[in-house]
Amino acid sequence: MSNETTSGAASGVVHEHIFELLREAIISGKFSPGSTISVRKLATEYNVSAMPAREAIRRLVAIGALEMTDTRRIKLASMSSGKLEEIRIARLALEPLLAVKAWEKVRANPRLKKRLVEAMTASDTAMDAAIESGDATSYARCNSDFHFTLYRASEAFVLLGLVESLWLQFGPYMRIVIGQLGTSWLKDDKHKRAIEAIQNDDPDRLRDAISADIAEGLANINEASL
Repeated sequence: MSNETTSGAASGVVHEHIFELLREAIISGKFSPGSTISVRKLATEYNVSAMPAREAIRRLVAIGALEMTDTRRIKLASMSSGKLEEIRIARLALEPLLAVKAWEKVRANPRLKKRLVEAMTASDTAMDAAIESGDATSYARCNSDFHFTLYRASEAFVLLGLVESLWLQFGPYMRIVIGQLGTSWLKDDKHKRAIEAIQNDDPDRLRDAISADIAEGLANINEASL
């Protein structure tokens, strides 16, 4: 293998790593809505060259998580009541479906099912601790971990990509709502119902729990941030 090929492969690995770090940061609400992201700052923060940072930003612009202004500044995607309604409709259509597909994948395999339940329970326990301590940042991170632990178990990667793009757009706004309202309103987050539904092989209850969780969370975003 030539040095040029090796260098290109290494660059691709770095770019993918930076993309994943930035994607997770946006989904979990690390960045505020409307905040700008520069190639230079991103490269400095993650200690990489400008090229992988620029490519990660380009990909996030392409899927709607970031947007370019008229002055060519890159900022987190803006939100409106109309856009939030579209996100609500799409999430309610896709996420309960992914949840049920995940259950279908693990229901006949006790080991996989146990592993999924344990991972979801660990995220839910961490969320409970964040709620009690009022730690909005930890809650946002653990909430996304809970949902994507479930959804990735479906192995429905096309649907998963669509859902990730939705979370990239509303994640920062969810973080604002938690900051404004505090964490006390999050105690009935429907997550335990979802876990119990998987344990009891009840796909209808699983679908209802995820739907209710989505509807409640987006209603609070709509009321508090728009």
